Amino acid sequence: MNQSSTPVDQEWLKVLGKGMITLPKKWRDEMGINQGDVVKAKKEGNRVFIEPKLGKPAPYRVYTKDEIETFLREDKVPKTLIAKAQKDLSSRSS
Repeated sequence: MNQSSTPVDQEWLKVLGKGMITLPKKWRDEMGINQGDVVKAKKEGNRVFIEPKLGKPAPYRVYTKDEIETFLREDKVPKTLIAKAQKDLSSRSS
């Protein structure tokens, strides 16, 4: 018989919009998971395992939808600059 030394906590969690779930506060506290932390999710068959990221912070940042939209707006190249670049490139290849 293979018995775990830690008790198994089970909860039914409601799936919200965009597939979001909320981990019970008791679990988050016990696992040291705080708002904004990164967790690793692993799917095995029909089961999902969630592990806290321990140690160093994740090497990336999760951006909000508003931040991404701002980046895209700011990254647009003005049409006048595109025309100038095309003119400069075509004059160099002639």
